[in-house]
Amino acid sequence: MRSLLHLAAALITTIALAGSPALANTCRTDKLTCPTAMPVGGYCECTSHGTTQGGEVSTPAPHAHYNATAGGCGVNPGAPGCR
Repeated sequence: MRSLLHLAAALITTIALAGSPALANTCRTDKLTCPTAMPVGGYCECTSHGTTQGGEVSTPAPHAHYNATAGGCGVNPGAPGCR
């Protein structure tokens, strides 16, 4: 019974961390930043207030502040992580 409890706690922790934007990479444009699942060094887009800007994916900074949402993938709409 105790091992089942530990397994359940580990599963809940894994699910919580997997959905966390802190583990995502960061898309940086001229004025916007947003979380993205695209690989580091790749192209990404952020959208804010109806405006979409293209940028480059970088590793997330500790305590990153995002001011936009992921906005698509331009010429690569079928790439993993695109919306």
